Amino acid sequence: MNSLHYKKLRKFKLKGYKIHNKKLYFGFYGLKSLETGRIESKVFKSLIDIVKRIIKSKGGGKFWFYLNQSIPVTRLSIGTRMGKGKGNIAKHVSFVRKGQIICELSLNNEENALNILNIAASKLPVKVKIIKY
Repeated sequence: MNSLHYKKLRKFKLKGYKIHNKKLYFGFYGLKSLETGRIESKVFKSLIDIVKRIIKSKGGGKFWFYLNQSIPVTRLSIGTRMGKGKGNIAKHVSFVRKGQIICELSLNNEENALNILNIAASKLPVKVKIIKY
């Protein structure tokens, strides 16, 4: 566990774009973010499960996912008056910057790989682009 696991953070906006993470390191195909946004942990856990299930049915391959849910988001219950402190942690999110590589895929058949990445792109709340090595 990291030191931020039980800590309540302040709200902030993420600006700018990712400079260093521009190329694929492990796989031959990948998803690159075209806009800045945040992705909830439920979304990318379901994305990982779906992609791994499809890869297994296609005959095998490797999948790398680069995000982790490191930022807690708090929420006060409806009907609570002003004051009374910060609410409880409701969910965890991870921020994605413009130009960041979200995941990589290594598969023998190019057509299958592109289909899998199209399915993965449809699950994400940010615009992404499929890139090749």
